[in-house]
Amino acid sequence: MKSSATPPYNSKQAVREALRDATNDYHKRLNQHRLLVGLTQPGYSLDPYRKLLTAYYHLYQALEGRLIAFQSSKDCQLDYSQRVKLPWICRDLAFLGVDPLASGRETTPSMPAPSVTSIGEYTGVLYVIEGSMLGGQLISRSLESYHGLNAEAGACFYRGYGHDTALMWQDFLRFAENIAGDAHQRVAAERAACQTFQFFIKVLDDYEYS
Repeated sequence: MKSSATPPYNSKQAVREALRDATNDYHKRLNQHRLLVGLTQPGYSLDPYRKLLTAYYHLYQALEGRLIAFQSSKDCQLDYSQRVKLPWICRDLAFLGVDPLASGRETTPSMPAPSVTSIGEYTGVLYVIEGSMLGGQLISRSLESYHGLNAEAGACFYRGYGHDTALMWQDFLRFAENIAGDAHQRVAAERAACQTFQFFIKVLDDYEYS
């Protein structure tokens, strides 16, 4: 993981750029994962999609629990309780006829979710999961075009915030700039973002070979 040392804090994009640079390699690895490759293509099968959503169920259950627990103990300027994604995943799985608790495998991820004990860690984890909503818009259009899935039928998670996606992302970026002048929290955010990408990769690996 690369980390910024003492960067100039006069750029409004300083935190975003530091997080992007620190996580670039992990981001590429995740995008190339076999459960995700082809998700926007017509030949993508719904079988790996069901497996992907099942993995996401356990992944987000672990991550969101930590985010909400931290937020409830702090006066955070960004309220994650208004952004929870697990209910969307549950709706999609129900539509597809999948019970994520009846997969016959261990439901606890083999790799622990990143800790969220500081505003830096909170920011780093959010960078990954909120950023994923941007690419989700393209994926949701593909799922609808090629499989007839939409926000009401099997693609609620990827539809996400819909037309409000860009606005929600900008709100997060403004929040992230709160740590721009705190080198310790910036490094904590970068470390947490990298760990979150690693967590995604490991959980998807577990489900790909299950």
